[in-house]
Amino acid sequence: MGQALWHIGVLLIAYYGNGLKEFDSSDRQPVTFELYSKGHHRLVVNWTAERTLQNVTYEIQVSRTENLHLLKSINVSIRPQESVELFHTWTWTSKLPLQCTDHSVRMRPIYNLNLVGNWTAWDTHKGVGAYEHDVLQMFPHEEVLQEGADVHFCCVAPKDSRITSIIFNQTQYPLISISSQAKAIAVVNLNTTGGLGVLSSCQDSQGNKNSTVNFVTFFPQRPKNLSCETEDLKVWTCTWRPGRPSNLHNEHNYNLLVQDTDYNLTRCEASSCHFRPSLYLHEYNVTVMVTNSLGQIMESIKFPTLNRVFPVAKSLSVKPGVTEAGVSWTVEGNFSQIPVMCQVQTHPEANIMDIEQTQDSVLRFACQLGSLNPSTQYGVKVRCAVLGKTWGRWTDSHFFTTYPLVRVDVWRRIQSFPGGRSVLVVWRTYASGNQSDVESYEVHLQREDVPSKRVVERWVNHTGFLIGEGGCDISVRAILCAGSSIPSHVTIPPAGHTEVNIVPKKLVGSARSGFVLAWAEDASAVCGYAVEWCQNGTGTLPCNHGNLRWEKVHRRNTSLALRAGAFVTGRRYTFSVFGCRQDGHHLIETHVGYLQEQRPTRRPEIQGSPVITPSSIKIEWSFPEDDPLHPGFITGYLVTVKDVRLSNLNQHSYNISVDMDRPHTGYITVPELKDSTLYYLCVQACTSAGPGPTSCCSVETSPDYSLFMVKILIPVVFLFGCCILMWPYWKRLRDTVVEIFTHSANVNVKIVELDSCLYETSERIQALRVEECMCCDLEVVNAGPSTEERTFLICNNDSGGSLITPPPGYCCSELLDDVWDDPDSDRGMSVCNFTYSPTATEVSFCTALFSADALTEEPASQPHTSACSLGYVTSAGVPA
Repeated sequence: MGQALWHIGVLLIAYYGNGLKEFDSSDRQPVTFELYSKGHHRLVVNWTAERTLQNVTYEIQVSRTENLHLLKSINVSIRPQESVELFHTWTWTSKLPLQCTDHSVRMRPIYNLNLVGNWTAWDTHKGVGAYEHDVLQMFPHEEVLQEGADVHFCCVAPKDSRITSIIFNQTQYPLISISSQAKAIAVVNLNTTGGLGVLSSCQDSQGNKNSTVNFVTFFPQRPKNLSCETEDLKVWTCTWRPGRPSNLHNEHNYNLLVQDTDYNLTRCEASSCHFRPSLYLHEYNVTVMVTNSLGQIMESIKFPTLNRVFPVAKSLSVKPGVTEAGVSWTVEGNFSQIPVMCQVQTHPEANIMDIEQTQDSVLRFACQLGSLNPSTQYGVKVRCAVLGKTWGRWTDSHFFTTYPLVRVDVWRRIQSFPGGRSVLVVWRTYASGNQSDVESYEVHLQREDVPSKRVVERWVNHTGFLIGEGGCDISVRAILCAGSSIPSHVTIPPAGHTEVNIVPKKLVGSARSGFVLAWAEDASAVCGYAVEWCQNGTGTLPCNHGNLRWEKVHRRNTSLALRAGAFVTGRRYTFSVFGCRQDGHHLIETHVGYLQEQRPTRRPEIQGSPVITPSSIKIEWSFPEDDPLHPGFITGYLVTVKDVRLSNLNQHSYNISVDMDRPHTGYITVPELKDSTLYYLCVQACTSAGPGPTSCCSVETSPDYSLFMVKILIPVVFLFGCCILMWPYWKRLRDTVVEIFTHSANVNVKIVELDSCLYETSERIQALRVEECMCCDLEVVNAGPSTEERTFLICNNDSGGSLITPPPGYCCSELLDDVWDDPDSDRGMSVCNFTYSPTATEVSFCTALFSADALTEEPASQPHTSACSLGYVTSAGVPA
């Protein structure tokens, strides 16, 4: 036990011995510090503490002037947690400007509150009096002072001079002696000044004067109602109430600091500031610092990100109608993964409609307002919010007026001419009520960024423009007593566009249901279709504004039904279908048809002479098949062929189709006809309703000479064959014929008997029968007749008619006398070449002298002279 106590005592002696040695002031080094001014009223003391010391207090004293008048004595304790710091700072604020006189500082340490160290030497901050100068100097000089503070103003005179007076704001204050060269005044409760500040001046004993201007303001005020929010998650905006406005220009500085980010201090405006969001922060800690010459004050706010996101509706637009209006707006920002919804409010009804987000990538909202009154002004406003969070602010009200119950439908008809184009603009007005509300029409032409306007009277529904080769836009609206109608637009495409060759399609109408048009869908028709036609039909009159008709069709429809009551039967109508594209209406199809076809009213015209053969007839005709004035489509022709000698029932009809290769003409070759026959041919143009008026002609087929030759050749060939067959019997036949037709030389036959025989023989063989023979030969062999017989033969006044009538101017008796009175009894007369006709036949009389042997086979020994004359023979009989 005793040994243990001895060890404890040794340790205590050692411990306390070291402690006494530690606090031995004679062994400590004096404190070293640094003195400097901060501004014109503050002195800053910096010193270095030893790390090994703890529980040390530093006594600091401040004195003024070279006489070291003590002003301030203070103990500054170093807390244990601060003892590890190397540098320490203490600041003293002087009421008197530091320039007025010298200010000195010294300090000493106090260990464990009872061991006091040595004082340091005085460290002096020199005033201006310590330096040579020859003018008065007044302080503070052009400084900012705090409102309500007590401030000392001093004036420092040169050597060998003293201050006699100091004036502040036109008021002379009692002087306070600072030193032999410096005097001061005390001004309490300073008031703020304007931008020109407050004037103070002083004067010395030598009459020198000096003045200066200072400014008085207030300490920065803490921002109130600090709030931060964002509209688009791209920029955050913080706002606050700055409080009292500064009385000095640009005196207060505002800065914003976002903690936990790498952003620098942001310079702000007096009541707002902006900063970029951080992608990784879900909560922000924002500090606003307000600084001026007097000091600084801060205000902070901490908030979750989504709680302060307030989407704002932008680009709010309204498309009003008569009883409805379309509202659309957009919300800009990075809301790809954040649901947003909005509300629309109309007034004066104050109806609210909730609209949810429909797309994630682009925030475009739209809604339709219904049950509105025509010609009424409404206001609409929108607000938005993140789904489930606080609503943002309402936008400003957007006012609009619904349109009256009047609508204008506009159409155009373009005509080209050398050097330009003309366009006829036609419109029609639809009104649910009385159209007397229309006062006029306003037509706008937008061409090459040069707009023009034309006002048309209310009873006129058309106007015209001359346009160039470029496109243009034309709009028409009705000016009403209470506003105007919705403008109706039509776009004219550029002239350079050429339509593809469009073949018209035939359209079949119905007198009961009218026309039903259908066309192929046009992918380029983004704004629908238009169908145009002329009410008076095609080709009758020019299609002007009075009879131009049109109908517009939605782009999803490719058909149109037109009532029959607006059309006339037997009249052709051409329907042009236009596709509405971005640059205007373009023709895509053409339909041609009749409500109900009628029979043709015109007759074909037979051309030239028919081509005739014994068995066929070819005729040609012309007819304007494509004439739009026809009461129906010409489908062909009806050709009727009839034999004139037969009844009307025995006729043939031929249907001839229209030949597309030979327009306006037609022809037919009628086969299987009879030769030398008269036919009656008629041609009629036909429509689906039947044939029209006829064009007829009579044509006779030519004779068929081939049959005539056959009739002749058959007997000739028969006779020739008979001759060949009978050739072996030729001599026997010749003898028989000679025996029958010859007389012996001794037979004496009188002429009268011969005549009688000839007559009887003629009657038997019907030689005088009328036949198509060219001549008859008579031979008479007789002695000279008696005088009576000759008189009978040549008497011209015979009641039975004369057998032979000589030609005029020739005496028959002389002829016969010359014959029969010939002294040569062997003479005879031969009469030949009698040509017979049923009425009167020309006869050649030939007289010849021959002997009585002339009837024999022996030839005459002497040639006979003959004389021939012409005469006539009748069909009179010869008496027996």
